[in-house]
Amino acid sequence: MTPLDPRLAAAASLVREGAVTADIGTDHGYLICHLVASGRCPRGFACDINPLPLKQAEAHIAEYGLAGRIETVLTDGLAGLAQREIRDFTVLGMGGDLIGEIMTGPEWTRDPALHFVLQPMTKAEHLRRRLGETGFAIDREIAVESGRFVYTVLSVRYTGECREPDLRFAWTGLVWYNTDTASRRYLAAVADRLQKKAAGLAAGQNREEAAPYAALALEIRERMAEQHDHSGSIYEGDANHRPL
Repeated sequence: MTPLDPRLAAAASLVREGAVTADIGTDHGYLICHLVASGRCPRGFACDINPLPLKQAEAHIAEYGLAGRIETVLTDGLAGLAQREIRDFTVLGMGGDLIGEIMTGPEWTRDPALHFVLQPMTKAEHLRRRLGETGFAIDREIAVESGRFVYTVLSVRYTGECREPDLRFAWTGLVWYNTDTASRRYLAAVADRLQKKAAGLAAGQNREEAAPYAALALEIRERMAEQHDHSGSIYEGDANHRPL
């Protein structure tokens, strides 16, 4: 079986042992095949809105001898999955806005027994904000480098406690508390985005609106400087980092 890249491996590590799992937007199906073939999940569902990715996933499922344990489902997001025995859901490789719509739209996802592993390609701050406002909590967050890019992967459950995240949590989440190299690079890239956002607002004469973003960028960079004192230089700009 093809080894998972670091991004998918990080997501796989957050899926609960023994949970029947659905991979939403499965594409090639590598993640769900790995979860089932490794024994982490007894059964799985490979789900996608488009027929072509499902055909690719079906080919990999057959190649790995998993046809009896993984079902493919042509579906838009989580539609049609409510009455199945699925307990974990992976939603990876989409924008934060879309992931938020997929998982917080259906009322049935508001179940503390369910678990979601999410990996936004962009707008992670929008996803964190929507999760908080709709009663979902992030219990773990991993920054991971894959190729030239850095991503964050979130473990999420419903608690029913609705809250509006502050600016720092919306932009950095639980990565703020991590000290590994990938997390520090993630935070440094966030600081670059915040600074650019602040500069754009200030250029449009919105200096008051720009101030909190500039202040958070400075706070992150001061944190980076403190960590630099202990670990040496770990970041040299955002040229090799995907927009978060």
